[in-house]
Amino acid sequence: MRNKIFISHAAPDDNDFTNWLSLKLIALGYEVWCDVLFLDKGADFWKIIDKEIREGAIKFLLATSKIAIKKEGVLKEVAIAEKVKKQLKDDNFIIPLIIDENLSYDDLPPEIIRLNAIDFRKSWATGLKDLLEALATQKVNNCSPNPAISNALYQQIFLHNKGIIERDEIYDSNWFSIQSFPKELRFHAFDKLIPRGFDVRELTFPAVRFKNHLCTFAWEYDFLYHLPQTETYNRNNTIRISTEEILSGNYDTNFIANYECQRLIVQLVNKAFELRMKVKGVREYPMSNKVGYWFEKGKLEKDKFCKVQLVGKQKGKNWHFAISAASKLYPFPVLMVSSHIYFTQDGITPIESKSIQHAARRRQGKNWWNDDWRNKMLAFVKYLSDDETSFYLEVGSEEKIQISNEPIKFIGKVSYNVPEKNTLEDEAEILESNLLDDMDEEMIEETDSQ
Repeated sequence: MRNKIFISHAAPDDNDFTNWLSLKLIALGYEVWCDVLFLDKGADFWKIIDKEIREGAIKFLLATSKIAIKKEGVLKEVAIAEKVKKQLKDDNFIIPLIIDENLSYDDLPPEIIRLNAIDFRKSWATGLKDLLEALATQKVNNCSPNPAISNALYQQIFLHNKGIIERDEIYDSNWFSIQSFPKELRFHAFDKLIPRGFDVRELTFPAVRFKNHLCTFAWEYDFLYHLPQTETYNRNNTIRISTEEILSGNYDTNFIANYECQRLIVQLVNKAFELRMKVKGVREYPMSNKVGYWFEKGKLEKDKFCKVQLVGKQKGKNWHFAISAASKLYPFPVLMVSSHIYFTQDGITPIESKSIQHAARRRQGKNWWNDDWRNKMLAFVKYLSDDETSFYLEVGSEEKIQISNEPIKFIGKVSYNVPEKNTLEDEAEILESNLLDDMDEEMIEETDSQ
C-alpha cells in the first residue's frame, strides 16, 4: 500500500534533522519511512530502500544539503524516485527540503532546481509548517495526531537501556545559599527629605519606597550624598525590624505585615545583585522580565576564568556565557542563578535580531552538556567571589549579605546510566527541538510579521 512519506538524507551527517522531522510527522499521524528509524543493522538495505520507494512511498522528501547532493546513496534514491514520479504522473512526488544554511539554489542539481523546494534553513519549525501545508494541498492523508506513538518510538530506539534506575545520586542545583543578612531591616522616614521625582534606584545602596518610608538595610547616614537633606534626620524616627524575626515568619504589625517585609527583602537582595554586577564591570542584556550579565571579549584573560571558557567564536559571531539571578526566601534563603548565552557581532556589540539570537543559541547550546553549563556557571560565580567560599552584596556602608559560591546539593533517589557522549547528538537535537517548540512558534509569528 502506497501511504508512506519516504525521507532521503545523507547519513550520518543529516541524521539530526531526519530524526526530528520523522518523529514530528509520525506524531502528526503520517506514515513515515527513513533508514535511521526502521532499517535493521545487517539488512540488505538497498533492497529494502528500493522497495519502500517503488511500492510504499506516496511522497519522497529529500533532505538537501551540500553533502547530500554529492552522496552516491542519496543520488541513487533520487534516481529511483524520478522513475516512480513518472510512473505515478505526480510532478510533486519529490519534495526537496533545503536544510543546509551554506547551500544556495545555485548549488542544486538541475533536476532538483526545477522542483518546488521548502526552506528549512532559517527555522525548522517554519519549514515544518510549510511542509504540512504542502502535504495538505497535495491531499496526503494522515491519521489523528498521536504524539504517544512518536514518543514510544523515541523511547524504544534512542533510550534503550538508558532509562531511570533506582540509585541515590547527588545533584548540584543553581541555588546558592544566602549565609547571612544584616541584623535589621530599616524603614527611614525620609518622605519629605527626598526631592520630588527622585528615582531611588540611583542610590548608592539598595532601597525601596514603602508608604512614607525608605526601606533598606543601610543606615540613615548612608544616603547623605544623594539626599543631603537627610543630614538633619532624627534617627529615632526610623523603624527597625529584626531580620531574623522576619525570616522566621513571626513579625506582624499594623505598620507592615510579615509577608510584605519578606517581599521587600527579596527586592533589596535582587537590587544589591544588580549593583554588584555593575561594580564587577560586566555588561547587561535586558530580557522580558530579567537582566542577564555577560563579559565583553577581552575582559578576562584569554576570555577564561578558572580555566573555563566564557567567551568564544561561532561562525563570524561571538558567544558570551551569561547569568541572571533572583533571590527567594522559601524554603530557605537562596540566590537562584540562571544560565544564558548571548551573541555579539564583534565581542562587544549585541546582535539585535531575536531570531538570530535564538537560532545561534540553539546551535551553540546543543554542544554543551550538563557539565559544561555547570562549570561555566560556577566559574562566573567564582569571578564574583571575595574569598574562597563566598561573595558579598553591599547593602550599606557597614552592611553586607554573604552568599556561598558553592551551589546547594540535593540527593535524588533515582538516577540513570550516562550514555557515551558520541551517541547523544541525535537524541539531543530531538529533545532540544521538542523543548523549544514554544519558542519556535514565537519565531514563526515574528517571521510572519516581518
